[in-house]
Amino acid sequence: MVQKWYHAVVSRLITVCFLTVLMICAIWHNFFTSHLLKRKQRIILDPRDTRAANVITPQTTGHSHMVRRRTESFSSLVPLEVDVEVDDVNNIEYDRTISRRTELKDSDFNPFSDILSAEDLKLVPNLQYYYSQYNIIIDEYEVTTKDGFILELWHLRNENEGKTNTKYPVLMLHGLLQSSGSFASSGRKSLAYYMHDSGYDVWLGNNRCGFNSKWDREKLTPNGEWDWDLDSMTRYDLEALIESVLQKKQNKFEKLTLVAHSQGTTQAFMGLVNGEEIYKNTEFRLSDKLDNLVALAPAVYPGPLLDEKYFVKFMAKHIDNRWVFGNKSFVPMMMEMRNLLAGHKIFSFLSYVMFNYLFNWNDILWDRPLRDRHFLFSPVHISVKLMQWWLSLNPLKSSFKTFAEDMFPDIKTWFPIQNETVSMDEHLHRNQHKPLPENWPKILLFTPRQDRLVDGERLINHFINHEPHSVYKIWYIDEYSHLDVLWASDVIERIGNPMLAHLRIPKPTFAS
Repeated sequence: MVQKWYHAVVSRLITVCFLTVLMICAIWHNFFTSHLLKRKQRIILDPRDTRAANVITPQTTGHSHMVRRRTESFSSLVPLEVDVEVDDVNNIEYDRTISRRTELKDSDFNPFSDILSAEDLKLVPNLQYYYSQYNIIIDEYEVTTKDGFILELWHLRNENEGKTNTKYPVLMLHGLLQSSGSFASSGRKSLAYYMHDSGYDVWLGNNRCGFNSKWDREKLTPNGEWDWDLDSMTRYDLEALIESVLQKKQNKFEKLTLVAHSQGTTQAFMGLVNGEEIYKNTEFRLSDKLDNLVALAPAVYPGPLLDEKYFVKFMAKHIDNRWVFGNKSFVPMMMEMRNLLAGHKIFSFLSYVMFNYLFNWNDILWDRPLRDRHFLFSPVHISVKLMQWWLSLNPLKSSFKTFAEDMFPDIKTWFPIQNETVSMDEHLHRNQHKPLPENWPKILLFTPRQDRLVDGERLINHFINHEPHSVYKIWYIDEYSHLDVLWASDVIERIGNPMLAHLRIPKPTFAS
């Protein structure tokens, strides 16, 4: 007991120092790049279009790529020339568009001014505050997992409709250290609002602990409050959220669409690729519950940034040392700062500069007036054990950083289909083959080329060389990075529209 107390005190002091140094470095980095460099230099230093990405190598089929050019429009006044190279053989679209946001950034003209001027820019850490202005109610539910964690599930509905309807359900699942408010923080320019406005029944799912950690004491003892990682989130949280949505739909639909970002995509692919092991001894199978998986910035393989940033390398080296990070909540000071400062501009600013410094993400493609709002809905509580799953260098632990190949083997087919799979050798199959593509979820991948946190090119190469092409569709977006798939000003045009155009939507069953 005394040793545990020592661990808590020492790790608290170390993480406070760690966060303080990180914040100072982030503020200096922001000041230097924003104020001491000339504007022209800042544009040159922006990593967009300079990344030495891994090469995408489709299999040789003898077919040539079909290249076409199309023009879309943000509005009747501002046409956007979209450059798209389409590879119909491998089912991938290369979005080569450069939107020139670096030039428009300081311009007085903004093609989205009508929408932005209607947005309330007051900072309130509550989605309902903003969505009530759109005549949308956000119902909040609590969902209890089988292992005793109480999750938050948010439901968007119009003020004039009841809590049940016949709309097709879409569940959105967030990334690491975020809540699913990240899908909705752009208001009328967000993917959550867009899907709701397009006639879908939108549910925002949140993983365990979140903003306010809650546990079912009949199922869980205090010793288990922080004893969980991504395996637990995949096994229990995904099942609880999906089954809850389908139950609240009164079994009108047997499946739903999962729209996931970053860590949410990791949970989804873990459940699909390794489902037989993860869900063994249960009746639940993720592949039987999804019509579609929409993966935004999919996190399946680690990217080069994990080996480049000093603070990330420090975390990886010491994450297993309980004297440094403890063994409960990961850097709890982050949540204390949020509880104290969320809703103030300084909190959103500090959150942005820290993300910018750690991961080289920037707001060039975002709507600047909405930037501070995005950071109202993060961070959230996570466990040290979850960060160990992501970063640990311990060879005895299966972490994302060192064991991704074992979890997601490149050379094996994850979604085999009878008479269509590249290799019919079952030793090269991760799962049992199925007779038709419709027996697997349709997988839509939106992979940003500027994302160095994860290796999207490696995942693309896996799909185009080892998966049946009828199972997936890929968009490879040149100028997007990890968070642009949520918050870019043109996210509806570049992700929302093509996503809805390719979803597989069943009719309601109207089960009695």
